[in-house]
Amino acid sequence: MTRLNAKPKTAPANFKKTTMKTVYIILLTTLTFNAFGQDTGKSLNSEMTRLKTETALIVQSQAIDEYPLWSPNSDFVACNIEGKWYKFRLTNIHLADAEWHGQTIGILTTQDAYSELTTKEQTKFEKVSKLNTREVKTTDGTKIELKTDEMAVSFIVTKKGEKAKKLWTSSGENCHSLILSPDEKYVAYLC
Repeated sequence: MTRLNAKPKTAPANFKKTTMKTVYIILLTTLTFNAFGQDTGKSLNSEMTRLKTETALIVQSQAIDEYPLWSPNSDFVACNIEGKWYKFRLTNIHLADAEWHGQTIGILTTQDAYSELTTKEQTKFEKVSKLNTREVKTTDGTKIELKTDEMAVSFIVTKKGEKAKKLWTSSGENCHSLILSPDEKYVAYLC
């Protein structure tokens, strides 16, 4: 993850900083864009459209303990960092541009975008978040894969009736834990 050109400001102050080389992050990839510009707020969709990217870095931490969870309305993504659950809002946010694997991505820079996830919220999030380590399918037949090949992982989206589109290939990271958002517009994963 050393190719990121900007540092997110979303991690709570009590996160430990270490010198580990493995960085676990939550990335979101959009599966559909709002082509008509109807989304005028600072939502994840509008920010990704503004940056002309399909991938956003939401959480950068070396201490993510479990797979990401989605809120029932797809407006939050949550993760467990060092035994504590946090939710990251995907509305009223700002993304900065950065580079990762040779492509432009957005990085969440909104300082107040996170808060602790309550036990009640966690239960609701868990009900709608189905873990799929390497492959998910939408109801319209789009297949999303984290395909392994030797020491690399490729992120591939295949829409029904179309050719597979490789968005990126890792350079040694172990990317996994695909979670499709309940609205099927995004997929979250760890890398």
